[in-house]
Amino acid sequence: MLLSLVFSLDCSGQSELKGVVKDDSNGEAVPFVNVLIDGTLTGTTTDFDGEFLLANITFPVTLEYSFVGYETVKFTYTSTQKKLVVKLKSSAINIDQADVVGDRISDKQKQQPLTVESMDVRAIKEAPSGNFYEGLGNLKGVDLTSASLGFKVINTRGFNSTSPVRSLQLINGVDNQSPGLNFSLGNFLGASDLDVKRVDIIAGASSAFYGPGAFNGVINMETKDPFLFPGLSASFKVGERQLGEIAVRWADFFTNDQGQNKFGYKINLFGMKANDWEATNYKPIDGAGVAVDYPFGFDAVNIYGDEAVASNNDFTDQPFNFKGLGVFARNGYQEKDLVDYDTDNFKFNTGLYYYLNKNLLATYNFNYSTGSTVYQGDNRYRLDGIKFYQNQLELSNPGKWFVRGYATHEDAGDTYDIVTTAIKMQESSGATKEWNTLFADRWLANYADLVGANPIEDDIFAQALAASTSDESLALYSSL
Repeated sequence: MLLSLVFSLDCSGQSELKGVVKDDSNGEAVPFVNVLIDGTLTGTTTDFDGEFLLANITFPVTLEYSFVGYETVKFTYTSTQKKLVVKLKSSAINIDQADVVGDRISDKQKQQPLTVESMDVRAIKEAPSGNFYEGLGNLKGVDLTSASLGFKVINTRGFNSTSPVRSLQLINGVDNQSPGLNFSLGNFLGASDLDVKRVDIIAGASSAFYGPGAFNGVINMETKDPFLFPGLSASFKVGERQLGEIAVRWADFFTNDQGQNKFGYKINLFGMKANDWEATNYKPIDGAGVAVDYPFGFDAVNIYGDEAVASNNDFTDQPFNFKGLGVFARNGYQEKDLVDYDTDNFKFNTGLYYYLNKNLLATYNFNYSTGSTVYQGDNRYRLDGIKFYQNQLELSNPGKWFVRGYATHEDAGDTYDIVTTAIKMQESSGATKEWNTLFADRWLANYADLVGANPIEDDIFAQALAASTSDESLALYSSL
């Protein structure tokens, strides 16, 4: 009898509550109201009709009703009710007054017609490109030029050049240009994708704010703070031309006894290796005035050493003395015979961040980059083993002021001008001026009479050339 009585009492203490929640002012049902057992996370929400049901409740119970825009109310129940009707009163939200006491953009800057295009951390991560730097080419007013597989160049407002000496590239406010070249090598000496927080591109002239080096525009990169972006991240990419790329970032920080940020650090490693596309355009350069089958040679696009470095290689104005001889050129060297197309790039960065007090932050950053690639400027260059070092010290009250100093060092390694190298190789086997004289003299002695007419008369020239054997007509050119 005792056990039966206890069981009966226990069952009567657990039941359910159901009801409806309405607006006190108009009597309309209020959906999605939170109905929780006071002091717990157990509860439910009202449906579209404002109704709710709570089962297996142990009485007495206190329910809390809350919803945005209404006052929170609590009611205590000691037994099951037929159907509860709960009314909520609207609540007024008083917003404290906000005073704007400063602005990071001055009134003068607001008046300037600057166009800023940006990529935030999400856009960088989701960029539909091989890397974030290539993704900048999708922004309005931005042109991306590929000088080689490892070297991309950003231009703005139509200033399309592979030598953007009028553009300023900054990483955390520090000029990233190569001292030897007087411009930035794209992102070859820049930041790793994993460490870039934001990129702002100011298209057009910005000399008033960034100095004379920003005539074409500014590319401003901001890297990640270890206090905001701690942890390990890594990426691995592969592609055509034996492209392989790997990047790793590790960051962490420590707090003091009060839970305030005290010391943070980050380490970035980036490596890329590929085999660049070979330059195999052997057609005449624009303005050469000859066809690709011209028998006496010409200045070809990707053949070097065939340039007219001496003026005595053109006899078109002497059609009667040097019959059939117009413009001629030396045999040059194909670019693929002068260049190792293996491209590699390694970048290392470390940053140390230390709060001297609650507001004063001391920062040290070290950047190191090295690699080899091909650069297209006025000439073609092989950047072979170039090294780039940069040290940065900064003392700041974040968001208010900073004092910054940095030093940039560069070692060009075994970098060389491909075109000049080919010309020097030609000169080492004989000066071009003397070679031209020898060629013209031998033509005059052996072939001028065979032509017997002005070289502009193509049919006569062709007959004279066909009358001799190919060995006779081209032996001189082929042997020199």
